[in-house]
Formats: sequence, structure tokens, C-alpha cells
Amino acid sequence: MANFDNLVFIDHPSIPDSIIAKHKFDSGKVMSVVAGIGLYSNSKAGVKAAATKPEDVTSFEVLVEGEDDVRGWQNRDDINRIMESYEMY
Repeated sequence: MANFDNLVFIDHPSIPDSIIAKHKFDSGKVMSVVAGIGLYSNSKAGVKAAATKPEDVTSFEVLVEGEDDVRGWQNRDDINRIMESYEMY
């Protein structure tokens, strides 16, 4: 079963000093996990501040495509629970 540790973060393509990882569930839904400038996240630099590697981030912004519910300030355990709930579909 997928969890936070399986996510591969890269530089966000449109937000400088920010990172993004995506995970596609068997159902076809795609989850984006982001952190950085202006995003609902916390890093060593502060709230909605720069994040260039996941090790420096304590909470992330999560969105599952097709849903309107942006989930801000999700920690690793929260993300694992989200991933687990979508793996059940």
C-alpha cells in the first residue's frame, strides 16, 4: 500500500521555491501534495514559506483531482490516512 514515503517530490513547475509530488490511485484519481510559497503548508522557513525539500516541511497542502476540497496543513500521518482511504476504492 502506498504511503507518504512513496511520494517523489520535485521542484514545483510554476511556483518558485516550492515542491510537488503526485500519486495516481488505482481508481484513476490523482493526488497532489505541495508545499512552499503561498501554499497551505509549513516549512522551516515558516507558514506558506519556501520549501525546497520534503525533509524541511512539517505540513503540506493536498488536493485530490476532481474534488473541490483543498486540504491545508496536512502532516505525514494525515497524508497516509488520505492515501489509505483512496486505496480502498
